[in-house]
Amino acid sequence: MAKIVIFWILLGSVGFAFALAVQMRMMIALVLRRALKAWRPEFEDRVKANEAVVAAASEAPIPDSAPSELSDAIEHLRTTYPNPLSHLRTARRYSVVTPVLLFALLVMGRFVLGVI
Repeated sequence: MAKIVIFWILLGSVGFAFALAVQMRMMIALVLRRALKAWRPEFEDRVKANEAVVAAASEAPIPDSAPSELSDAIEHLRTTYPNPLSHLRTARRYSVVTPVLLFALLVMGRFVLGVI
């Protein structure tokens, strides 16, 4: 009986972590796109703003072939919003890892523990 309770607590916790990571990715990206739009009006285009947010969140250097407005936006985000970008990277990592953990827990619950 105890292993059933522990299994479902673990499964619920990992499921909640996945939902939280996805929500954080969406909300942080939304806030950073709005910050770009307030910084410069040409980033009212969601695609252009999202490209800047994605590039700023990656820790890769700014490519030389990037347009000047995009490289300015990346530099602005990296200098002005380092903590939200760090949170966005963490949320990305967790939103990739937690589905694998969910699947592993389900397989373990079925074949190892026999609780499903």
